[in-house]
Formats: sequence, structure tokens, C-alpha cells
Amino acid sequence: MRAGRPLRRRLTATAVAVAALGLSVAAAAQSPGSSPLESVAAMIEAGRLDAAESELRALLATGESPAARDLLGIVLSRLDRPEEAEAEFRRALAVAPELPVVRQHLGRLYLAQGRRDEAAAELRAAARLQPLPRDLAMQLALLELAAGNPAAAETQLERVASEHGSVRARMELARLAAGRREYDAALAHLRSALELAPNSEAVLRAHAEVSLQAGAPIAAVWTLEPLARMHPDMTDYPYLLGVARMRVGDFAGAAEDLERALALDPDRPLTLIALGLAYNNQKRFTEAREHLERSLLLVPESVEAAAALAQAEEGLGELERAERRARRALDRQPGHPLAHLVLGMVQMKRGAYDAARDELLAAIEGDPTSVKAHYQLSLAYARLGDRASSARHLELYREALQELERARIELNTRTGAAGSGMRP
Repeated sequence: MRAGRPLRRRLTATAVAVAALGLSVAAAAQSPGSSPLESVAAMIEAGRLDAAESELRALLATGESPAARDLLGIVLSRLDRPEEAEAEFRRALAVAPELPVVRQHLGRLYLAQGRRDEAAAELRAAARLQPLPRDLAMQLALLELAAGNPAAAETQLERVASEHGSVRARMELARLAAGRREYDAALAHLRSALELAPNSEAVLRAHAEVSLQAGAPIAAVWTLEPLARMHPDMTDYPYLLGVARMRVGDFAGAAEDLERALALDPDRPLTLIALGLAYNNQKRFTEAREHLERSLLLVPESVEAAAALAQAEEGLGELERAERRARRALDRQPGHPLAHLVLGMVQMKRGAYDAARDELLAAIEGDPTSVKAHYQLSLAYARLGDRASSARHLELYREALQELERARIELNTRTGAAGSGMRP
């Protein structure tokens, strides 16, 4: 329900129609002719609310009827008299607490008033009696999430997704699964959502982001490319494309995407940092330094920017400056793999192979697939005379490089992208 919508509109004609349908069935079971409640329901649907109220009060004067009380609550709700409506719903429940439709209507009233806890209580009670309509099941799921009850929320979301084909429910289920790092389940939900809404920007974006989290950058690229075409003025999509391409070693393609993102928003730190990393991997260290220094002016506390700038400085031969910056990055975030890699490269250039080995091992501990760290570590072990370790890391380097090359070929086969620019 949208905030600010008048109460009489929030309790829509759909709710009235649902109530009227249920009441007519009950009345038909009691008498063969048309019932007074069916006539009142018709008045409500026609917008004759004052006449409906008078008729219902006259009926109630002749005897108690929870169905009539429920219908009177709906009328009063549409007349923007919520306190009186609540009282009628409560009277109906006092007589017939097992009627789920009354609890549904009371839940709707509380939702319209922003009384979330009370709405959740009524909708839970209604759901125990019979499955909720699609919109209320979704509302209850969102209320359960807000209350910190994800398992209860998933119960409602699964039902809405399976019975009603709800894209939103699938997206919420994917978000919950991704939060638990159950990425296969999250992507399965998102694939189902894409089958229902193949051109939905929200679903495509969610699929791309979860793919990146799951370590599936190629799938992210396939999803992001149409998004970038459909929304050429959106900075996020070329930025995410650049990040995804870097994950498969396509640094030239990544730089192109990130340059496009930077043109759209020149002062976005994340783009500056990512572009600096892409330039570093192309050995464009002067350009990398320029962008990374700008990023640090915007976010001085960024460890990623500091480590990337240290890498550019090491590439430019500024070893002391690179070492100081990398150590400061590690002081703020111990174990940062890029900072350790920079220190390993600095020590390699100084001929301090013991120290280089230790730093490179730390870099690999943080990023076991680092092509450059395995390659440099194989060199460090060779200098130290440890041929077995050198051969092992050289083989790991080759395996990592081959994996990136396979990913690049798969990516290019699908997208027709340009070369990778991969270097050890």
C-alpha cells in the first residue's frame, strides 16, 4: 500500500468484492432467495455507502450478525471513520473469532493506519485459519521481515511465489538466500523471476549483483549488458560491468566500461578506484595514480584505494612510497591481499626474497586465485633455491591463468568482447 493514499482508497473495491462474494455464499446456504447482505454488498460496490450503512444498522437492530458487522466495518472504513470501523470488526470477531475474512479486513485497516504490530497479529491469526490473499500474504511477509522473523516471512513468500507467480516474492526470497550466502538458491529464485519478468530492471540488477557475490562474473556480464543498453545514463551499470569484466581478467574491456561510468559521474569514488585497478593491471600506472589520488581525496579512509595506489606507485618504481602506503593500508585492514602483494613486489625488487615470500604467501591466503601473487611467489622460491615450491606455485599460476583464459573465451563467445589485457 502506498503511503499518503486516503483511507477510503486503501480499503479498495477489491476488498469489498471479496467480502461480498463470501457473504453471498453464506447467505445462499441459508435461504433460497436473494439475501439482504447481497443487496448491501451491491450498494457498496455502487458507491452508495450512506444507504449501505443505514441498511446494515437496520439489519443489526433485528439481531446480531458477524457478517453484517464485518460489512459495516468495510463501509465505515470507506467513509473514513476508522475508529468506528475497528469497533465493528472487533464486535464481529467477538461473536465469530473463526472468521478469517474479518481478521483480514481488520489487518487491512491497521495497515492503512500504519499500526504494523497489530496488523501482523491479525494477519497471522487469519493465516492460521486459511491462506491469505496474495496481497495480504505479501504484506505479512514484509511485516515478518521487519519484525526479524525471516523463517515466517519465507513461508508466506514461498506460497505467494508458487501459487501466484509473484516476481516480488521471488526477489525477496533471493535476497534472503543471498544474505545467508546461499547463492545457488538465490540465483534460482532470480531465474524464475526473470522468466516471469524478463525485462524488469530490478530483477536484472538483482541477478547481476547476486552473480557477482556468487563468484559468477560471466553471468553478471550477460545480465548487465542489456541493462547498460536500456539505461545508458545510469552510472551503476557500466560500473558493475567493469567490475565483472575485471573478475575474468578482461581489464581492457573493464577500463572501457569504467571510463564510460566515470564520464557519467566523475566524482564517484567506487568508479575511480575500480578504474585505477583496471589501469594497474594494464600497467598504465600513471593514469591509475591520477584516478586513485582523486578517489582518496573523496574517501581518505578507503583501504582499497590506498592499496591500489600503492600498487601504482610500485609499478612506477616509487618503492619507498609504495611500501609506506601499503603498510598503512594493512594497519587499517590486516590481511588485505593487494597490500601484501604490493609489499611482496617491493621486496622482490629489493632482492629481499625471504621477506617477499612471506608477503606473497599472505597475499595468496587472502586471495588464493591471485595470478600475479602465484607467479611472483614462484620467482621468490626460485631465488631462494626451493625448486619444489617454485614449481608448485608456477603450476598454480598456470592453472589460474588458464581458468581466466577459459572464462575470457566464454565471455567473448557470448558477447563478442575484445581482448583481455591479462598479464602476470
